[in-house]
Amino acid sequence: MALTLLAALRAAVRRYELLRTGDVVLVAVSGGADSVALLAALHELRDELGIRLVAAHLDHGLRGAESAADRTFVEALAAELGVPLTVEAVRLPPGNVEAQARHARYEFLARAAAASGATKIATAHTVDDQAETVLLRVVRGAGRRGLGGIRPRRGAIIRPLLLCDRVQVRHFLVARGRAWRRDRSNFDYGLARTRLRAGYLPALARELNPRLARALARLADVLRDEDTLLDGIAATVPGVADGIDLAVLRALEPPIARRVVRRWWRRVGSGRRLAFGHVDAALALAQRAHGGGRVRVPGGWVVRTATALAYEVGDGDAAAEPYQRVLVPGGAVDLPGGWRLSLCENVADGSITPGDDLCVLDADAVSGPLVVRTRRPGDRMRLLGLDGHTSIKRLFITRRVPQALRAGYPLVLDGNAIVWVPRCGRGEGALVAAGTRRVLVLRLEAAPYAAHNA
Repeated sequence: MALTLLAALRAAVRRYELLRTGDVVLVAVSGGADSVALLAALHELRDELGIRLVAAHLDHGLRGAESAADRTFVEALAAELGVPLTVEAVRLPPGNVEAQARHARYEFLARAAAASGATKIATAHTVDDQAETVLLRVVRGAGRRGLGGIRPRRGAIIRPLLLCDRVQVRHFLVARGRAWRRDRSNFDYGLARTRLRAGYLPALARELNPRLARALARLADVLRDEDTLLDGIAATVPGVADGIDLAVLRALEPPIARRVVRRWWRRVGSGRRLAFGHVDAALALAQRAHGGGRVRVPGGWVVRTATALAYEVGDGDAAAEPYQRVLVPGGAVDLPGGWRLSLCENVADGSITPGDDLCVLDADAVSGPLVVRTRRPGDRMRLLGLDGHTSIKRLFITRRVPQALRAGYPLVLDGNAIVWVPRCGRGEGALVAAGTRRVLVLRLEAAPYAAHNA
């Protein structure tokens, strides 16, 4: 028999050690079903858990009169329950509205918690939110840390509904006659999470596993535990100070080596996020047989010396100079930023398999010399397998290309058509078919560090 919402909430509090007697809990309440259920459930359990509640609501002002109605609804709910409420309105700057709203929300919650003396901040993430997060990160190529999904506890922030699903939430609210607000932005199919929630996840659940959401949430739990174990092992590795000893780094298995680099970066780096590609590029630099080199990272460079990897502060995010090079069969080009592309011609015998670092073109379908260049305003490509065109900017965002690499990222064109963006996608031009006799093979041989003499 499925747990009730209250039972699942109690289980989460015990399993993840979310609350202690005497905690003052600030509950983030948007007015949606999940946050209303969280506030109402914690209110019912407040004596049992030995906690005191306060609440907070941020009006992002994104939906006009609907936002104002959300605020009125939350004020009435808090008054009914006798829970003190902090309300604030913000105006978001132009740009990535989702990211800006998330940032503004957590900044507001931190301020509200400090003002109210709250020791914990509770948000209403559920099993379904966890499943969506994990699947999105799978698609985007996240590693173990990313696939750990939403943390049940991160500092003062706790997620007491992380063992509850939306069915339990709705059942809890209906049984108590509680209303909730509906956010029409949850039906915006321009957002990847909405498409996942309304389309892909339900389809996968129908076709493959009706308990898919809980399976993905369980995967996140397991990977978080393993992530903690690997971090503990990485913390014991010697030879890590201002630099990382090359001999030590080479002796480590890749999972531990990556963690050593990340731990080192958190201590000596710029304070900005190091992407998976940056870490792998740093490890590739360490594994080279000889010579020096450097990897562009947010805020500077990871530099190889004779014995170690070191961090060097610098203009790592400076815009790359635009370039355009012709690709000639049998040759290779070295590009700014450490990229190297080669081109060769082969008989079409089916022995070459395309991949992230390798693209195969029908030589007779190529209309002119292939060129490699940096992106330009308005660049778009017809991505293989998708209807219509996509912008290169959106492709970079979707493929999680680090911001520092985008200005100098190589695009391969046949005439005016982009046929390949290494590690990001293949265009529909010059596709190999049954009648193809000759192929042109493009290979990415190095990225994204720039070599120099040690």
